[in-house]
Amino acid sequence: MKKFKKRLGYKPNGGSSNKIVQGGFRKVEGNRPPDVFLQMPELFMFNMKDYMESVRSAKSVDFSYRVKLFDMYESAQLDLHLSGVLDKRLRGVTQIPIEFQRDGKPDEDICRQLRSPWFKQLRRDLVMSKFYGFTLVQFYLDDDGNIRYDLIDRKHYDPVFHKLLKHQGDQDGIDIEEFDNILFVGTERGLGIFAELLPAVLYKRGDMSDWAKFCNIFGMPIREYTYDAGDEDARKKIIADARNQGSNAVYIHPNESEMKLIEAGNKTGSSDLYQNFAEYWDSKISIRVLGNTLTTDTKDTGTQALGTVHKEEEDDMNADDRDFLLDILNYDMKAIFENLGFNVEGGEFVYAHKDKTEPQSMLNIVKGMKEMGLPMDDDWLYETFGIEKPKDYDQQKQAIEVQKQALRESLQGKDKDHEDDEPDDEGKDPKKKPLNTDKKAFKDRLKSFFGVAPTIGADTDF
Repeated sequence: MKKFKKRLGYKPNGGSSNKIVQGGFRKVEGNRPPDVFLQMPELFMFNMKDYMESVRSAKSVDFSYRVKLFDMYESAQLDLHLSGVLDKRLRGVTQIPIEFQRDGKPDEDICRQLRSPWFKQLRRDLVMSKFYGFTLVQFYLDDDGNIRYDLIDRKHYDPVFHKLLKHQGDQDGIDIEEFDNILFVGTERGLGIFAELLPAVLYKRGDMSDWAKFCNIFGMPIREYTYDAGDEDARKKIIADARNQGSNAVYIHPNESEMKLIEAGNKTGSSDLYQNFAEYWDSKISIRVLGNTLTTDTKDTGTQALGTVHKEEEDDMNADDRDFLLDILNYDMKAIFENLGFNVEGGEFVYAHKDKTEPQSMLNIVKGMKEMGLPMDDDWLYETFGIEKPKDYDQQKQAIEVQKQALRESLQGKDKDHEDDEPDDEGKDPKKKPLNTDKKAFKDRLKSFFGVAPTIGADTDF
């Protein structure tokens, strides 16, 4: 652990004076020059050749150059499907609040910091280390004594040699140990999940581009103009008219020539091919990010049972992400909280409550407990299912108990009368028809359904 703290620039008595400044090349009055000069990322005009070259450069042993690869990561997040499933996964780690507890009781000083907006964003940034390969953040205190953090641009940090780079692409920089309260999460040479997703995004972009061209050519009407080959004025007038009438495809040719358009034999099938190709890569992206497809796209083959299985897989992935965050908080960030002036001795970070259970699953659990005869608290049931408790709850409850008691007494009274009317075996008339045993059996089952409530002093420990 000491080696880990040293590598992250942990200083037991350090403050926030040695804060990393990130900025552009434009000088701002009153501020010191930035430690990191940021540049706008390249977002467009990438292909598979660029991807392969970027991965090779990033995997270099002696000089790992990741600038172009990280630009491609930013570009990939412009994909609507990828950004959607990525946001869905990140929501899974921010919906359950985290507390710092000591002896089972929350520490209000630290919990107040954990309820701040910065902590929610921090959880997202830490999970993104799985997609980028690493995340580097620096913590500090603002003027009000509250914790804040800065996400260090990944293009300006060399995780292999632990150097902060002034300009992206530099081969050498400042040791990260020079700065206070630095947290590094991830692996030194890993490229993250985005490296696996990039081919899918690039192939999909190429497919969408070809699909757009297909729609532009075959989805819009083509105008045809003809003119006399010897009439130059007519040709010029036709060209001017064609330009003024829009951007649809147009063919202008002399009367003596012939124009033929050779179209695809099955335009509908060709369009479906582009669509199926795009949906194929969308499904692969969903599987890699969420672990499933049916929670985002059920299609015609989706069933409720299969969708439930996929939802469980997604929940398992979210649970793994949440455990990942707790490990960071309890093993890596306690020292930083202590360095910032917060008492973390003898406590730990925990989730405030367990994962939410689906209402239908909870209803099945309640039914099972009821069938087992286990007593349940009515107030808990109302709270669990979000149903407002009736204002005249006590009166309704009492009326129900009166009805149950009356039904029990009625059934027991009829049974007693029936037993008194039955003759003994010795005086039984052999010609008399036997009683309907089916009705009697049904009556017995009905009586057993309404079990007599235990009296005071006979209740269980539940």
